[in-house]
Amino acid sequence: MIFIPIGLAAVAVILFLVGKSQAQKAYDMQSIETSSAVELTQMAADITKEIGPGSFTRQVEVKGVAECSSPLKSEQANAECVWYRATVTREYEETYTERDSEGRSQTRTRRGSESVSSNERGTPFQLRDATGTITIDPAGATLEGDKLASRFEQGGSKPGMAIKFGGLSLSFDMAGGRRTLGYKMEEYAITVGKRLYVLGEARDDGGQLRVTKPTEKGKRFLITVKSEEDMVKSALSANKALKIASLVLVVAAAASAILIIIF
Repeated sequence: MIFIPIGLAAVAVILFLVGKSQAQKAYDMQSIETSSAVELTQMAADITKEIGPGSFTRQVEVKGVAECSSPLKSEQANAECVWYRATVTREYEETYTERDSEGRSQTRTRRGSESVSSNERGTPFQLRDATGTITIDPAGATLEGDKLASRFEQGGSKPGMAIKFGGLSLSFDMAGGRRTLGYKMEEYAITVGKRLYVLGEARDDGGQLRVTKPTEKGKRFLITVKSEEDMVKSALSANKALKIASLVLVVAAAASAILIIIF
């Protein structure tokens, strides 16, 4: 019984820490002023002139429209983009046997899902604002795009049927004792021409100014189709909700501990 209050307290601590992270995320976005492409280019040039190439580094946020001379093509929507994530999930049904409290076997049916494919690709691109462009290298970023595709291929009444999807052959036969009900396909992407908010580190190592993953541990690298205002509002709301949930669990843990001691 003592594990109940301990478990509740542990979950409360986890929720509190996640909420604190959300509050820090909002602070990081609010505390950094938006830089323009021409401002960063000039600052990098000035530092290079004084100290030498590869010396400029700065935590920045930039806003603009995504451009790319050699864009990717998303797998499902076939859209020109600078990043996409495509997933295929198998929905299935299976029978299983369990024993009741009297030791009698009972056969039941349950539904579940499993990942069949998950593919994510990104490519460096240009972010254009009113003053010019700056290169964005998305490697290592937390990316948020638009949902471009979401469909479900049903197969319950199609025994032996298979569909082709990219390089995948998806079967509706029994597999591992599980009957395939269908396949859910989803795709998120950052398309060319989309307005973006980027929070990361601008540096000129390698002879090219770009915004990339920060070298300092703990610093954020975000690329999103959402506005800064929406991102800050969402982070603060999450922080508030998680704090309340954490407090409720602390009270519940304390109450359960008292009941265990009394009884």
